[in-house]
Amino acid sequence: MKYLSLILFSFIILSSCDGNTPSEFENVAKGEVKQAVQANVLSSAAAAEYALDYEKVDQILSDISDEINQPNILKSDVLRGWYIGSESEKKYGTPDTWIHIDDGENSKWISPNMLEEESMTDVRQLCKGTAGVYFVSCLETSDAECEYVGESYCECSAGSRWKDEQGCIQITERGSLVSINNEELNRGWYFGLPNQKKLNTPANWVWVEEGRKSVWRIPN
Repeated sequence: MKYLSLILFSFIILSSCDGNTPSEFENVAKGEVKQAVQANVLSSAAAAEYALDYEKVDQILSDISDEINQPNILKSDVLRGWYIGSESEKKYGTPDTWIHIDDGENSKWISPNMLEEESMTDVRQLCKGTAGVYFVSCLETSDAECEYVGESYCECSAGSRWKDEQGCIQITERGSLVSINNEELNRGWYFGLPNQKKLNTPANWVWVEEGRKSVWRIPN
């Protein structure tokens, strides 16, 4: 009975609706349809501003990439007190107290303590240790038979040239100094005679006689 009543009620309602639009909505339906407004964020800025933003993003990404790919400082670098590298090649973990010495291909990051030690190196000992001959100024000796030498200096053997704080350093045929490379530094040795010490060889390295396999190397 309840369902029959619902059906009769629905039929009465539907029959009363003639499908016409209610009067209160007639004006709305007849009115002009306005065009939708779209917010175009990109068109509100100038092209120059886009370029500037892209440059900033590129720079940020480049800085992040450099930081990620930045090599770490090695234990051997710390023990040695320096490593070869330009100002932009500073290794991650380099102590804040280390300073950069700009010397072209031989530029390096170095501990201030090492600078002090290098300045105290015995010139005479360096000269002898790199196959040089040290001439002492007659002003510094009481030897009556001293042939006059105005200033003490080291005379290096053929194939090498004097370098302050490092001794007699091997040179190329054109006369430029031969420098140690990072591979040799990390390995701890390289082949060479006494007069073939390379530029930037650590001060504590020694020359060891082994015939044709003689080397400059870390002690022990």
